[in-house]
Amino acid sequence: MEDKDKILLFAREKFFREGFYKTSMDELARELKMSKKTIYKYFPSKEKLVENVVDNLLEETSGKIKSVLEKNVDAVSKILDLLGILSNIFLKISDKWLKDMQYNTPHLWAKIDAFRTRTMYMNIGKIFEQGKAEGLFEERPVELLMVIFISSMRAIVSPEFLLNHKFSFNEAVEQAFQILLNGILTNKGANTLKNSIKQDK
Repeated sequence: MEDKDKILLFAREKFFREGFYKTSMDELARELKMSKKTIYKYFPSKEKLVENVVDNLLEETSGKIKSVLEKNVDAVSKILDLLGILSNIFLKISDKWLKDMQYNTPHLWAKIDAFRTRTMYMNIGKIFEQGKAEGLFEERPVELLMVIFISSMRAIVSPEFLLNHKFSFNEAVEQAFQILLNGILTNKGANTLKNSIKQDK
């Protein structure tokens, strides 16, 4: 593994676990067992390193979402797969990271928010259309479904909500998905959801 990738991977895991505001470049260099000069060669500041960590997260998430959308499975399975992707990513993120994002780099949180909104608008509509064609989703206006879905996710998957409520990320998203899905699933869709959940357990 090249030094740049090694630094990025280590910083991502450490920042997600411990936050980044109180983590110094000296600490990173010591734990990586490399000189601070080597880190600065690729990342001229801690702010630039944090920005690269965010970009890396978004790139990885985008690739995983694309792979889900390309699967030859029903729309309910795709929704559940997307939930799994979000859960696996946010399981690694601590309250310290969320606080640092909210209070110290709000522009990066805005970047994440713009990414997820754009990604959902581009892809969730396709899944809704697929689900309607499969008889799994009720005939509802896709534009309205997308606004409801995206607005809900934006409100829930935010540092402010997660830090000020008793829900974990996984609990909040899972509950929201269930509420939203149950509002649009046909009987066939509800049975498909139950069967999919049983298979995952």
